[in-house]
Amino acid sequence: MASSSSSPAFSSQSWNHDVFLSFRGEDTRKTFVDHLYTALVQKGIYTYKDDETLPRGELINPSLMKAIEESQIGVIVFSENYADSSWCLDELAHIMKCKDTRGQIVIPIFYGVDPSEVRKQKQKYGEAFVKHELENKTKVESWRKALVDASNISGWEPKHIANGHESKVIIEIVEKISHRLQLVSPSTNTNLIGIASRVQSLKLKLQIGSGGVRMIGIWGVGGGGKTTLASSVYEEISRKFDGCCFLENIREKSSKKGLEELQQKILYGVLREKIVQVERVEEGKHMIKHRLCCRKVLIVLDDVDQLDQLKALAGSHDWFGEGSRIIITTRDVHVISTTAPRVDEIHNISLLNDDEAMELFCKHAPCGHKHKKDYELLSKSVVSYAGGLPLALTVLGCFLCGKDINEWRSAIARLKEIPDTNIVEKLQISFDGLTPVEKELFLDIACFFRGWYKNGRIMAMLDACGFYPVIGIKVLLEKALITISDGRFDMHDLLQEMERYIVRGEHPENPEKHSRIWKEEDVLKICAMDATKELDMIKAVRFECNSHDLVELPSVANLKNLRWIDWRGDLASPFPTNFPPENLCCLILDDISKKRLWRGYKILIEFQNLERLILRGCQRLKKIHPSIGNLERLIFLSIEFCSGLKIFPPIKQLKKLETLLLSNCPELFNLSGIQQKKNGLLHLHSNINGKEVASYKKYSSNFVITCWTCGDTKIRNPVEDLIDVEECCLEEPCLPRNNNTVLRFLPRGLRKLNLRYCNLRDKDIDSAVWEFPNLEELNLRGNKFSRLNFSRWRLPQLKWLDVSWCQLLVELWELPSSIAVVIADYCFSLESFGDISNCKWLWKVSLCGGNKLGPLVGDILLDSMLQGNALEDHFISVNLGYQMIPRGYVGRLFKGTKFTLHLPYDWYKDFCGFLICIVTRARHPQINIIIRQEVDEDIYSLRSSEAPADPKYDGSGSIIGYVSFSSLRHTALLNYSYNMISFSIDGGHLCGLAANSYIGGELVPWGSKGDEVKTTDCSELFWDKENEDGSNTFTIRQHDSKSSVEILWQPYYTHIGVTPEEKFYLARERFRSQKMKFRS
Repeated sequence: MASSSSSPAFSSQSWNHDVFLSFRGEDTRKTFVDHLYTALVQKGIYTYKDDETLPRGELINPSLMKAIEESQIGVIVFSENYADSSWCLDELAHIMKCKDTRGQIVIPIFYGVDPSEVRKQKQKYGEAFVKHELENKTKVESWRKALVDASNISGWEPKHIANGHESKVIIEIVEKISHRLQLVSPSTNTNLIGIASRVQSLKLKLQIGSGGVRMIGIWGVGGGGKTTLASSVYEEISRKFDGCCFLENIREKSSKKGLEELQQKILYGVLREKIVQVERVEEGKHMIKHRLCCRKVLIVLDDVDQLDQLKALAGSHDWFGEGSRIIITTRDVHVISTTAPRVDEIHNISLLNDDEAMELFCKHAPCGHKHKKDYELLSKSVVSYAGGLPLALTVLGCFLCGKDINEWRSAIARLKEIPDTNIVEKLQISFDGLTPVEKELFLDIACFFRGWYKNGRIMAMLDACGFYPVIGIKVLLEKALITISDGRFDMHDLLQEMERYIVRGEHPENPEKHSRIWKEEDVLKICAMDATKELDMIKAVRFECNSHDLVELPSVANLKNLRWIDWRGDLASPFPTNFPPENLCCLILDDISKKRLWRGYKILIEFQNLERLILRGCQRLKKIHPSIGNLERLIFLSIEFCSGLKIFPPIKQLKKLETLLLSNCPELFNLSGIQQKKNGLLHLHSNINGKEVASYKKYSSNFVITCWTCGDTKIRNPVEDLIDVEECCLEEPCLPRNNNTVLRFLPRGLRKLNLRYCNLRDKDIDSAVWEFPNLEELNLRGNKFSRLNFSRWRLPQLKWLDVSWCQLLVELWELPSSIAVVIADYCFSLESFGDISNCKWLWKVSLCGGNKLGPLVGDILLDSMLQGNALEDHFISVNLGYQMIPRGYVGRLFKGTKFTLHLPYDWYKDFCGFLICIVTRARHPQINIIIRQEVDEDIYSLRSSEAPADPKYDGSGSIIGYVSFSSLRHTALLNYSYNMISFSIDGGHLCGLAANSYIGGELVPWGSKGDEVKTTDCSELFWDKENEDGSNTFTIRQHDSKSSVEILWQPYYTHIGVTPEEKFYLARERFRSQKMKFRS
């Protein structure tokens, strides 16, 4: 075999056929040509053969000439009697003309004849031309020239290939044709922006040429280019397979035509032969597996949105032959990642970067001769709006094409209020596939919580609305409708625009008909409406007042379906007595200056469905009505920065309450038994019996008696009627004069208790009854006690403790054995951490900011924690202050920000994990840890070039981390071929980080605990609800190439809501640090 004609192919040429077959029918129609045609078709090569392709009833000559011109390759089968036919010679002459004028490729096949016979017209060819000289004198010369030119092209002689076995010869010919087509075929995607690198990335994952069957999923947001990418790759590689099929828009077609028709299309597309009609899906599955299991096929399943579609069309790897590749595009990653058939790899579609986006937009909206500067700023605005989404850039570019600059400005301004319907409808497909509950969840996140931390508070709020957010958020992530970025909810800008378009519906100018209200102008418009206006459509309201004008709440009687309200700003007057509506499940009131939140005397028992109540910054609020204790569904109660609050009633009957936050309410714990009210009434909190009532009757003619358990409040005239307090339902009567009483009023079933900045002192702590059998999180940050002795407290489930900024705290004793995380930052007086040898679950301790614990605390903590359960199955993170570096690392740390540790042979058998110690001036460093395979295994370790000279650690904090190899095994990410661990410090924008940082690490051998190695998995028992912003101390992720595992270590605890005092101190410390650095 040799190469065929090498005439240049015109990349801009349009071809309707891949191959035109020219042959003498009586010689080869039912033999060689028939077999060749079948093989070409099965390979997916569109071939023109006159008796197969020519439509009946058409004139043969014009149709054939047109077919030749539209074919990319002309295959000429020279057989013994080929030259007898003037028809064949006309075809040949036209093919050779198209070779010269249209760049057509010519491949001659000499079937049963020698090329010299054709070239010199000898034997049968000579005899044929004797006849033609008599009948077609005008054409003979052109035919002779065509025969000479064609026979001079290196072609195929079947009798000299594969010992004359025709089937093998045909396979080689078809492969050569396929290869030539692949080299010269003009791609329909050559002008696509940014496609080349994306195609290459996907091809690497497909591993073309390797064995086995691979299924690759392409996942991403609608309009992101999934189908375009799959189409580009399909076009580029399809000729490498025995059969191919691109099945478009499966989501829509399966619902209209059924899966049976799609199964039939796959069979026809791959086999290129008529298939018996598929009657049932199960029958189709069997046919696909039976007919394709021995074929190397390429199949693209585009826009799959249901698992049953995938099971019906590509139910298993073993349905297809060796080397097959299946590509699936979807908006829902759940479809391709959960159960069989499971894809081998998921390719997350990458949106266009700014330069690519600008190029694509300008391609569809060319400015031509216009002044580019006039359009540049507007183009950037459109590109920013589109956010790299190819669909949006194309639609907007086409729309703006040909319009003047004023029309551009008008269109862009309109987009901000009314998004383009073509874009919205495409994006809304994913939304339409959600369940009703998932739709409500998505709308709430898009309207109110984008940019918010995905923490316990938000999850509980969404849960209170009946949205089941744990599973619901996972579904939204899988469908690429939302993302979690740095612990916060996020989404594409256009998806948020789509959501708001859905909420506004057909009434964009009528907020009273919207389900959610978030714009200040819409809230103000509703508040100004007539009291008779129907507001039943409104389900949720968020209001952040940005003006000094006070707002009057709308008629609450018309807000019948309101389920949550977040009101941030003052009110013109208190809430009406008929507020809230009965369906309200979440109420957030922030920065309201009124002494009363409601007109009149509000009995909170009317909050029948309330699950979350948050009062923040209501500084003039003095007391809360005792009936709050009857809110049976209340799960979360937060009262923060209410500096004037003095009376907090008992809530012991709140059996469902899990979280209680009483933060920055210093007056709350200086309670007295009687408060004189302006109207002359004495508010008496009843104690044990009616004697105390009688003792106060002389102060007033009328007084109020409240039962702190049932909330029953009555006004009595002491002369006419004295209440027998013993007859009320009081179970544990007490006078709330101190926090001891307040704690007795709290339900024992609490899981979270936040008492930060509540002015708690030693007497308050000592007199309290700390008995909460289910309490897991306790926040005592910013209080004024000097000691905490947990041996006197009954907190058997306590996992997380924060005593940061307790600047008078000296002693921390007898931490409960269940403790996992202790945050004690900026406890400047702390001298004793107590014995933690019993704390086997302790894995994270933070002591930054200065204390008096002494230089040995690091050794004591680390030694004790390495004797705990974290050694085998978890992590350890110890954040120490200045001058508390463990002695074992002094002088062993290497200057710089990078360090690499070599893993010896069989490391996974001999070592349970690795330790890393860092000393740095960076305030909140992040440490990147990468475990990978290094090619050069002779290098024992790669470290910083500087030797560990006598270091100066002044002004630096030290952090120690530990990662168990078992914690990586549980995630199925660890590869025993890895032999290197590299560490690097990221200090943000700190200058001179390398000069002020030291780093080192070592492997920890099995048996460090001094006992036998356990094999039980304890990883699920460790406390993993760490930072308030939802972030984790250790985050594990694997690279797409599976060549390494990356661990992000963030040792510093992240607080939300730093107080002014904390901000002042931290700013002062930064100034001192910069001053010290300047002097040095």
